[in-house]
Amino acid sequence: MLKRKLLLGLIIILGIQTISFGVEIVYPRKQNSTINSATTFFIGKQNPNTNLTINSQTVTVHQSGGFNHPVNLDYGENIFNIFDGKKNIIYKITRQNNNKLPAKHPITTYYDEPKFMIVKEDNCPLRSTPIDFGTNRLQHLEQDIPLKVIGEQNNFYKVQLARDDYAYILKGDVIQTNIPTEEANIENYVYEETDKARYFKIKLSNKTPYILSENDGLDLVIYNVKGFPENKYEFHINKIDKLFGYRSYYKNNSELVIEVKKYPIINPQTPLSGLKIAIDAGHGGNEIGTIGCLGHKEKDVNLQVANILQDKLVTKGAKVQNLRVDDYDLSLTDRVEMAQYLNPDIFVSIHHNAPPDSAAFKHKSGSSVFYFYHQSKPLAKAIQKRLTKDLGMKDDTVKAQSFAVVRNTNSIAVLVEIGYMTDPEDNSKIIDQKFQEKAADAIIHGLEDYLNGIQ
Repeated sequence: MLKRKLLLGLIIILGIQTISFGVEIVYPRKQNSTINSATTFFIGKQNPNTNLTINSQTVTVHQSGGFNHPVNLDYGENIFNIFDGKKNIIYKITRQNNNKLPAKHPITTYYDEPKFMIVKEDNCPLRSTPIDFGTNRLQHLEQDIPLKVIGEQNNFYKVQLARDDYAYILKGDVIQTNIPTEEANIENYVYEETDKARYFKIKLSNKTPYILSENDGLDLVIYNVKGFPENKYEFHINKIDKLFGYRSYYKNNSELVIEVKKYPIINPQTPLSGLKIAIDAGHGGNEIGTIGCLGHKEKDVNLQVANILQDKLVTKGAKVQNLRVDDYDLSLTDRVEMAQYLNPDIFVSIHHNAPPDSAAFKHKSGSSVFYFYHQSKPLAKAIQKRLTKDLGMKDDTVKAQSFAVVRNTNSIAVLVEIGYMTDPEDNSKIIDQKFQEKAADAIIHGLEDYLNGIQ
């Protein structure tokens, strides 16, 4: 009787092991999916010592067990038969055929008379084009700034800032008023300096729109100002060193303040000592991010690297502020507000990458670093150089991108994509703790290189 029980237990264990070696599809996440792309991929894991086919095509399985197999999609239903040597799994992917005429290029509708609006709340983006996406942000406006609107295009109003200067703002970001915009007078100008920052204070008679941009320093243009050509007051702020964070705001409702941080005095031996660095582990809670070939969730891998990075930075003397220390929901808005409140010197967001369905056949892999404002590009380049050099990762380049967490001018801010969870080789590395330790070291070396002027 005892032998039978032992034999039965052994059979059950072997059965479980056999099942565990069966194919597991991570993406597409459902066997019946709709994907509006000409291509997609099957991502998952399988015993590398067994054969795997998708519609009779052999799938290359990495030694770790991960695979990424791109496929083409026809319009309508696409049936995929996945065979792992023992069982068949059927996936149905529908590619919709949107038989619509190409959309006409939107045309701005101009008003007979201008309308007058005020900005509804703080941090509303003024854009160069009527598109709610991308790097077309000119300025984040504050509440109650008055605007002259001359037309509209889809969900945007067209704003006239000066005779030949125009911009766009989302209709939902403003409130119409019957009071025409009032020309502002410049009443006085004050310059102040501390050991941490320079302050340029311009006292105006009333709030008015302005744009502050980077250009070998900072260029300020204040619009609708009385007594200047085209009613524009233009002011250039020379940089005394590399830009290291800046911000602009109205104080007491009519005093425009431009605060420019000074570049810290760096000890080449301990460049991180005393610096405030904020770390953001991307995603968390219900927002899992992407899922790797072997089933690991990006939110967990991000947190593992962020925690390692925090510990290592502390040993370097940095003052570290970690936005997400465990697995819980943290919205993009919360992250941005936390970063602004903490006001760090440097902000680093940790992520791991995945390409869209449309890039399935490009076999994306490697590290990349993103920034939004030009002041952060040198740090992005320094970290990317270390990720590729120290880790041997493929160079997926440094890119400007409009990610919410790196749009804060107060700090030097970058978003690091250490590798692709959807690439079997990358995935096998980034889930390994030793590699995560090396990745954290590479980021730190990049920070040190940047601070020491090496890029």
